[in-house]
Amino acid sequence: MKQLLTITFLFSFLLTDAQIEVEFHFKNQCESAVAKDSISFELQNLTTSESFYSEYSKVLIPSPGKYELFVTIRNGKYERSYEEKMEFQDSKKVIDTLAIPKILFETDNDSKTNYSKYLKCEKVCNGYEVDYFENGEKKLEGYFSKGKAIWETEFEKNGSFTKYYYDKFDRYTRVESYDSKGKLTEYYLNFYKRKNWIQKTYDGSGKLIKSEIKTYIR
Repeated sequence: MKQLLTITFLFSFLLTDAQIEVEFHFKNQCESAVAKDSISFELQNLTTSESFYSEYSKVLIPSPGKYELFVTIRNGKYERSYEEKMEFQDSKKVIDTLAIPKILFETDNDSKTNYSKYLKCEKVCNGYEVDYFENGEKKLEGYFSKGKAIWETEFEKNGSFTKYYYDKFDRYTRVESYDSKGKLTEYYLNFYKRKNWIQKTYDGSGKLIKSEIKTYIR
């Protein structure tokens, strides 16, 4: 029993010791003020799909690796959000200040309204719009109609990017993944039906990799 307790304690210690404390602060690039306590974020491990949620600007993640950052900014009945991929190295603590993009996706907290649109600062996106990382490289570009995305491209800091095409119901019809040299590596097509949709995934040369039937989450 004593040996079991020792092993359990050692495992718990190693698990805790591997954790990384992430502390993010945010600065706004638009003129409008953003209250510090209105911002929350989530880190999702891209390998396990496990999510970790912030509390008072901090979050604990169990291990280094690649994560998707989801940031939500609440303003009364509306929420604005953005996401980006990032990678964490082996470290005890990470503290950083992130610039909030100028182009954000806005939704209504009332789920019955189906309200959503893209804004650049306080202006509704219309026509071609582009946003940049602080180093001057493109972060996002797209073509919009009255706040709705016709297509958009999200760039990673390593130069790779993903391009999304939408239908009139704001659903993805085609998603293309490119490497840092601009080479198409993979894409998928969605075919929507009343109760489900079919997603077909292809490699960069157009060879079908898989075909899946997906159902709507209600």
